[in-house]
Amino acid sequence: MFISYSHAGDSAYVAKLAAHLGSADIEVWFDRQVITGDRWSRVIQQRIDTCAAFVVVMSTASGQSDWVDREIDQAELLRKPIFPLLLEGTRFFRLAHLQYENVTGDRMPTPEFTARLRRGRNAAPAAPVAAPVDAATLTRQYNDADRMRERGAYAEAADLLRHVVTGRTRVLGADHPDTLISRHTLALNIGECGDRAEAVRLFREVVADYTRVLGADHLSTLRSRYMLAYDIGECGDRAEAVRLFREVVADNTRVLGADHLTTLVSRHTLAYSVGECGDRAEAVRLFREVVADYTRVLGADHPDILASRHMLAHNIGENGDRAEAVRLFREVVAARTRVLGADHPVTLASRHMLAHNIGENGDRAEAVRLFREVVADYTRVLGADHPDTEASRIGLEANGG
Repeated sequence: MFISYSHAGDSAYVAKLAAHLGSADIEVWFDRQVITGDRWSRVIQQRIDTCAAFVVVMSTASGQSDWVDREIDQAELLRKPIFPLLLEGTRFFRLAHLQYENVTGDRMPTPEFTARLRRGRNAAPAAPVAAPVDAATLTRQYNDADRMRERGAYAEAADLLRHVVTGRTRVLGADHPDTLISRHTLALNIGECGDRAEAVRLFREVVADYTRVLGADHLSTLRSRYMLAYDIGECGDRAEAVRLFREVVADNTRVLGADHLTTLVSRHTLAYSVGECGDRAEAVRLFREVVADYTRVLGADHPDILASRHMLAHNIGENGDRAEAVRLFREVVAARTRVLGADHPVTLASRHMLAHNIGENGDRAEAVRLFREVVADYTRVLGADHPDTEASRIGLEANGG
């Protein structure tokens, strides 16, 4: 028997519930600790897939939990017998068709509930092939995955999106725009998880199908082509990324116009890829153009412009003009501090690069002073073990600090 609940508010009750049901010879499983990632997602799915009954503890906290919602989705998909317990708040609207037991005040369920649970547990498992999941449920699951991505839970988002892609392919068809966007977003999250090679494989397929269904110039096709080029570059093939980004920039300019934000973003990433490919002089030229056009379109303090100004300064420094890089990084640090705040990660990144270029320009003492400040602030904001903190610590040591 699987217990679905919110760790945030219901853990103490669930521990007592499990002991209570165990004393009635009902075998119980619940996740006793919060663990994220693909492995734990598979464990949860396996436990739901193989359980004889599914108990959900309804409360305000569990009503707001993406995990509880996903677990109910899986139980409904497999037609598991569901037994709701109302611990706090109101019963879930989506479970209104089911009889529930009121256990408010931390009460244990009645013997009648236990008897119904035991009968459900002893029943033959429901067939795993249920009626098709409806499109509205799949949309809600897609939106849940998008919220997971926004908070950086890429592995969890990818796990849910695999289910959404399968469901939408079955319900809507392989060529439906909602199915295609699910495949795009799945590939995006897989790339963010670090598996760039798999992301490239998936984006190649998505681009081919978008091109066939919607055409090469459709905005969705262009967006997937951009991500394909990006992940190819992150895989290490910078030359191929540059080639693809040049095509994307040309097509974005033709379809959307030179001043469209999507075009400007693709031009920024092309310049970045050119620099990473080793042509710093060309990257400087491209970034100067991007900064000028961004400033004209969005204004001098827009975060996207500040990102391009940061990369312009970086490539100028890597191209050998450390003094100019220092001057530009001082301006970027001041602007990012004013616009985003001193503790914002990108402000800290610019401060790191300012210290690095000052050191490379010969002023090691000043570089050490700045790196000490950056390390201290990175440690306070991101933690001592964060990769960015460690990178600044290495910079400090390299300059003799």
